[in-house]
Formats: sequence, structure tokens, C-alpha cells
Amino acid sequence: MNEVKVRMLKMEPIRVRCKSCGKEIKAAAGKSVCCGCSNITTIKGDVISAVDLSQVTMLNTYTTKKDGGLSTEQIEWQKERSKRKIRKLDFEVR
Repeated sequence: MNEVKVRMLKMEPIRVRCKSCGKEIKAAAGKSVCCGCSNITTIKGDVISAVDLSQVTMLNTYTTKKDGGLSTEQIEWQKERSKRKIRKLDFEVR
């Protein structure tokens, strides 16, 4: 949740327009903002919801960078680890 707040402070807030009532909604950090018509277009953080999303137009967008996963060193380590021999221990049953 803190990451969303930091991102909202650094970037321009999300803006959408509800086609049902024509109202433009701008996201506010930490608050839920709603248009108030029967479509109930709502923005909370980076989530947009509505009864009918086809009636909602995004006025600005942004993309978030996602971590690419494992680095090449980590992939090599995983391959070496999968090739290791596993010792089986034999126990005496009394």
C-alpha cells in the first residue's frame, strides 16, 4: 500500500471520465473517489472500478516497471543446483 502512495505522489494522478454522467474523476492519494451516478465509477489507489467499464474512458495512463525475474547468475546457479547428486541414506530397521 505504501508503494501505491509513493507512486501516486511521484506521478500525475489517474484521470478517467464517466460517459454516463460526463464527470471527470481524478485520483487522490489514500482516498476513494466516485462519480456519484448509477455507473458508480470509482478510483482507489491505482484500481478503477465501475458497474459498466465500457462507460469509462481513461484520460491518462501510466505503466509500472516489473522486475524481470531471475538474473543470469541466478539462472546458472539454479541449473547447477539441479544437476547435483543426491545421496540416499540407508537406515537399519531394528
